[in-house]
Amino acid sequence: MNAAAVGISYAPGLGAAQMSGRNPSRKKKPRASRGTEDRSPAATPAESWLDRYLVLLLFLALISLTLLSAETPLLVGLLGLALCVAGIAQGPVKVDLWVLIPLITYQVLSLISFFLTFGSTQSDMVAGFAATQAFYPVFYLLMAYLDEADLLFLKRLCVLWAGGVAAAGLAYFAFRAVTGHAARLGFIFGNPNAFGIFLAVSWFVLRTCGPGPGELENPWPARLTRLEPLILAALALTLSMGSFLSMAVGILVLAVPELRRKPWREAFTFTCGLLARASIGIGIGVLAYIAARRTGLPWMCVPVLLLAAAAALLWDQVTDFLRDFPAACVLAAAAGVLVAAAAILVRPSAVDTFAERLAMMRNGLGYLTAKPLFGLGPYQWYLYNLHDSDIFYNTYHIHNVILHIGVELGIPAMVMAVTVLVRRFLKKSAPGHVAGFAAYVAHNLMDTSFFYWGVTSMALMTVAEPQKGGRKLPAAVPRLIFVMFGSLFAAYALWGRAG
Repeated sequence: MNAAAVGISYAPGLGAAQMSGRNPSRKKKPRASRGTEDRSPAATPAESWLDRYLVLLLFLALISLTLLSAETPLLVGLLGLALCVAGIAQGPVKVDLWVLIPLITYQVLSLISFFLTFGSTQSDMVAGFAATQAFYPVFYLLMAYLDEADLLFLKRLCVLWAGGVAAAGLAYFAFRAVTGHAARLGFIFGNPNAFGIFLAVSWFVLRTCGPGPGELENPWPARLTRLEPLILAALALTLSMGSFLSMAVGILVLAVPELRRKPWREAFTFTCGLLARASIGIGIGVLAYIAARRTGLPWMCVPVLLLAAAAALLWDQVTDFLRDFPAACVLAAAAGVLVAAAAILVRPSAVDTFAERLAMMRNGLGYLTAKPLFGLGPYQWYLYNLHDSDIFYNTYHIHNVILHIGVELGIPAMVMAVTVLVRRFLKKSAPGHVAGFAAYVAHNLMDTSFFYWGVTSMALMTVAEPQKGGRKLPAAVPRLIFVMFGSLFAAYALWGRAG
């Protein structure tokens, strides 16, 4: 029985040419960021990193958007402006217009909705989505300049960032528990649900970060797998039922193709491998939460979390054990039922919360056709709900992002968002990409993670494939787009400085 049969192998990511039997080294690379095509094996590490300045810029933008908030418009505006200046320096590009055009159109519609609601004299630009969500088309267009090796490198950096944040989150939870303030882990996002889906997407993307062509001697991709128990344990501490459910959707997306291509026994073993690893990591996190909140001895969570650290160091041996002993793998997968039951028991309000979100969606549907062209306006549903006869839900976003976009920005903006989602699902991609994206979309149908920059940026940088199915654009077109968005970011930065 090979490793793939129990679901513990890590696909090389973006390796369609390799899977089809073609030699990827003979394939001519598309033009990437300036200097990338001149990269040679003899380049020093410093030169190699400088050649990948677009990758590093995008990665630093992800870190910044994870830590910054819309209340720092000067920094946000300068960051966006720097990205646009880097884009202006590029040349022609091949990009999927079925994604790029809807993303740009969405931003234009968002701006129009903002000005129709507040007028040009509104001083608080944070009230609109356009200035902050304008990062997404800029990211997408910049990523189109990256070749496959650079996209894989960017993805690995993103997963490394997620693993580092997960490890810091575990330490933060332990500190809070010892000082008597243990609670659901929201950490740098300030929201457990957003942090949960951030980690869930990272877990799926981790599967596509294995060694690529010519990297069999490179130990770094293989070592990334050791982040898995840390990511899963931190995910468990969020107690985000929406993230757990989204994770189940992603696992289903991975398992169904296996069932179609292989005999049911192999597909069953593969799925058990996924569930077993998830059960071990999440089980450690749930035990740590119970120790911190339900035993009266909150410091007891510390040795449990040290178990997560030990699992990370010995994760290769753990996965080898699951591969060599299928019965133990099945038993660990079945234990996931107990883990799920324990998570529900320590957070019994989750069922009532889900029912409330369904009622919130029903309320939002009533406003969908009130102003169908440009919507009620950014953050206006909150005010409408405050004064209508329905329950006041005391939140600024309907917990269904597609519906929320339709209500506040209009049905055309909602159509643009749906177009992007459908187009991404139609692309043939590595299973880990599809599963991660499916988990992200599922979460946004019952929560609001789209409005957290760090979460959406993470999903975009790890699962988007801008060149696939794209068309070649002359240099003038992307430069014009970067100038347009650069002007928006510059205005945002100047407003922030004046404020």
